[in-house]
Amino acid sequence: MLLAVRVHLLRRRALTWADVGLRAPARSPVHLAWQIPAVMLAGATASVLVLAPFGQEPADEQQGLGDLLTGGPVVAVLGLLGVAVLVPIVEEVVFRGIVLPALRARFQLVTGLVLAGAVFAVVHVLPPALPYLLVVGIALCAMAEWYRSIVPGIVLHGVNNAIVFGSLLTTL
Repeated sequence: MLLAVRVHLLRRRALTWADVGLRAPARSPVHLAWQIPAVMLAGATASVLVLAPFGQEPADEQQGLGDLLTGGPVVAVLGLLGVAVLVPIVEEVVFRGIVLPALRARFQLVTGLVLAGAVFAVVHVLPPALPYLLVVGIALCAMAEWYRSIVPGIVLHGVNNAIVFGSLLTTL
């Protein structure tokens, strides 16, 4: 995916990785110490408020993890590295580095942030996780604007994915 972005977007338009947000943050990343738990708590709260009245529970992603663990601990560690490092980099480049600026060019700030966050949530195709993903998606968009970089979003996204992955592993 990153190779496709490099070849088809960056090279053809004479852009750099910094143009899609892979640059040093304009603000101190120390704020991540409170932003990461705040975003995850807000997402969990949204899930409970939206899903509980309908008698639904948050998404059950254990089916694929059971298959992953049959490959042994090495495969589980590789899976963790994939979802905590590789996936956040790719998704942040695509959603906050490409989709968000495209929507921001067409809409006002709040509308662009909400639409880009909604695209992020819907693309994951996990209906029970939609409230959580929507809150996290919008927060990641707001962070990309605030930091003028997608790097802090990559960190938050990676920590979130690692915690979700680890918590699902412990329930198996």
